[in-house]
Amino acid sequence: MLIELKQDALFVCERLKEIDQSYYLVFNTIKGKYEVHSHAQKGCTYCLTCPNEALDERLVELTRKTRRENLNELLKEIDKENEKLEKQNIQNQKQMLNLEEK
Repeated sequence: MLIELKQDALFVCERLKEIDQSYYLVFNTIKGKYEVHSHAQKGCTYCLTCPNEALDERLVELTRKTRRENLNELLKEIDKENEKLEKQNIQNQKQMLNLEEK
């Protein structure tokens, strides 16, 4: 069951509307999580789930960051992070191989 929130103590509902008028905030009682939905989406209004238990600026920033117009920038950030992780993984494997040889 989804319960729509019209207001909250930190004005997250209002700040989401500043990003996009079609956004609204709900509490999913089954999952026990807050979710952002959009009236503009056809079929399914779901946009994203709040990764934190508390409603705060982090949800507003995540919503702003994951908007469609930021797709290219977000993909670059993902690629950069994956490259960093790959380099670290190779470094870790080299260290393990050196330890095993001794």
